[in-house]
Amino acid sequence: MKVQMITLAAIAVASLSAQGAAQQGEQTLERALADLNNGLTAQAGTSDVSGDARLRNLYTSGSTKNIDARTRLNFSFNVNESAGAVVSFLGYETWGSQASGDFESRMNEAYYWADSLFGDGGTTTVGRKHFTLGSGRILGSDDWDQAPSLQTGLWYNHDLDGANLQAFFMNSQDDANAEDHFGISFDWSIGDISLKPYVLSTQSNGLSLGDGWYLGAELAGSLAGFGWNAEWAQMDETAGVGGGSAYVAGTTIGFDALTAIPGVDDGSLELQFSSADDDFAPVDPVRHGVAGIRDALGDGVWTSGTDTMSAHVNFSPGESWNGKISWWDIETAGDSMNEWDIQVGTTLADAVDLWIGYSDCESDNGLADDSAVWAVIGMSF
Repeated sequence: MKVQMITLAAIAVASLSAQGAAQQGEQTLERALADLNNGLTAQAGTSDVSGDARLRNLYTSGSTKNIDARTRLNFSFNVNESAGAVVSFLGYETWGSQASGDFESRMNEAYYWADSLFGDGGTTTVGRKHFTLGSGRILGSDDWDQAPSLQTGLWYNHDLDGANLQAFFMNSQDDANAEDHFGISFDWSIGDISLKPYVLSTQSNGLSLGDGWYLGAELAGSLAGFGWNAEWAQMDETAGVGGGSAYVAGTTIGFDALTAIPGVDDGSLELQFSSADDDFAPVDPVRHGVAGIRDALGDGVWTSGTDTMSAHVNFSPGESWNGKISWWDIETAGDSMNEWDIQVGTTLADAVDLWIGYSDCESDNGLADDSAVWAVIGMSF
């Protein structure tokens, strides 16, 4: 929402109007408003204030209450057409807990950006911000977390006639080891196939080109009328750790018979398969909902030594409601699990978002052998 300086405007307009009257009507109200607007634009540019708040509950078999709350406030400043800055604040707590220090707050993001800083046509960003590489299966900031991860560093983006080059050098302030990350990604097309290769290096202390690399790529396209997507990554071996690879592949198939089910409109069945070697390990991936909404896997679908298979059908349980039914088969090095998920969501009063998710899991060795209900209600402003 735009920051409106109503009181200041009224005072200035009144002052200028009075001055105009003394000068025998030489200055009109419209002229006073124009002068005021020009002065503000020249001095401070434009500003935006936005935010969001949510209340979330998780109920699992045998539990009573597990509620948390989070609020964010964001300030965006456009210094001019080519430069700006963002500052945001975050506060979160466990609902109803009076433990000392339970409420946490922090300055969240704080960065500035500038276009064509050196006349090169790219955008340079410096500071502290959320960052996700590609799909986030290796490194990403997960908005589901109460305090999503942050990176402090330098980013450079250039469209390069559609290649969308991104280069970065940053430090993971939320990691215990405060690791440095640097790398590049870009977009590339081969016929009907879109390709997004990326390279990521994770080091304990600065730039080292010898080891600690991830090499990967996202792909998407269509074949015989079916849409498909995939991602593959290879982890370089460092000091005897790593060296494995991981992949995920998905497709969407249309089945007219599915439209006979009440609420199913498009008859699309989404299928996904994934596998990660025992010696493959993500850095800090996006976790929520990527391998079932129960989030039984600590590192998502690319948890070391894990294979997954899933099927998903979208449906509409009512007007202005949307939903999804999912089935997951998960095999880890030490367990086997099946999970059924049902999730629905809507927007109330054209402003308040409501999401409810139900998960039923059965596992052989206790990975997640229960039922769970998520409920989230929130609003962006």
